[in-house]
Amino acid sequence: MKENERTIEGLDDEDIIIQKYKDTQKRMVSQKLDFYIPSLKDMLNNKIDLEPKFQRRDRWNRKQQSKLIESIIMGIPIPPIFLAEEEYDKYSVMDGKQRLMAINKYLNNEYALMGLTYWGELNGLKFTELNSTIQNAVTRRYISAVVILKESDLDIKFDIFERINTGGEHLNPQEVRNCIYGGKFNDLLIELSKNKSFRNSLGIPESDEEAKKIKIYQSMDDVELVLRFFILQDYEKISGNLKTSMNKYMEKGLKFTEEELEKSRSLFIRTIEKVYSVYENKCFMKWDPKEKDWLTVSAPLYDAVMYAFSKVDRDSINGKESKILEETKKLFENNEFVDSIRKGTNSFEANKTRIQIFSQMLKSTTE
Repeated sequence: MKENERTIEGLDDEDIIIQKYKDTQKRMVSQKLDFYIPSLKDMLNNKIDLEPKFQRRDRWNRKQQSKLIESIIMGIPIPPIFLAEEEYDKYSVMDGKQRLMAINKYLNNEYALMGLTYWGELNGLKFTELNSTIQNAVTRRYISAVVILKESDLDIKFDIFERINTGGEHLNPQEVRNCIYGGKFNDLLIELSKNKSFRNSLGIPESDEEAKKIKIYQSMDDVELVLRFFILQDYEKISGNLKTSMNKYMEKGLKFTEEELEKSRSLFIRTIEKVYSVYENKCFMKWDPKEKDWLTVSAPLYDAVMYAFSKVDRDSINGKESKILEETKKLFENNEFVDSIRKGTNSFEANKTRIQIFSQMLKSTTE
């Protein structure tokens, strides 16, 4: 037994609490700073990284950005941002990215104010169009920051990110996973979500700037779909709900070797390219037999399609694209299949039903 373990065993509850508190303080070292708003532009260009890998994607719309500028003009206190010191005088944003971007873009004249209530007279105006008094009301303010210094434990920023983001706009499960399980497998999921065929199948623009306007991209639902593909490769072994299984798989992914990562990359790319070769812009869309039209993209249908296509050779598909498309339409006249993508979709039984029915259809069509 180690010396510190023998010491802890001898403590009573109050001593343990005090010791635990002291250990926590050692793990995190922080300081407070105030940033003058006019200096933010230079800071964001040279010293503050707005896109650390554990950050969420852009989510604020123009009205939300405008409301922040209005609050600054009115002198309303702005919550502090949280930064992590990566090296001396270099920081990454843990919380406050949307606020910093809203301020920076407005100072750069990238948008006009809209949706303001108290200062409705300013709607439609960019920063350089404000009179000098109102411009000064913006530029004389400071933004407070709590900086987690470099000497803090390496994993502390992930824990802090999860905690400080539970109070504002709700984090989606994949955004939390992106924070907690940062590593090479998480990087791979993000990389694969940018695959051209995958983005085209979901209607996401290839340009990240354009993609930011799409909800499925903003909330990282596209990244979660990539993850779903991998966990459902062994769908018969899944116990509990799909959300729990995804969390466990992300934890497992932290230990993946380079060989395992490359195998995963290759499997996903081969599969999505086969799927896109058949369905093109109708990938993962539900078919409405009455309206005779393709409807919205369905994640449960995606599960079944991707699994089934991962199990067939490309050569078996060639020349049979139209037949597969027609047989897919027929599945939506099968009540059991339709129920499996509409009711209790994350349960084991629903996963099993839709995957097996679709797989059987694809197999019989390509043989």
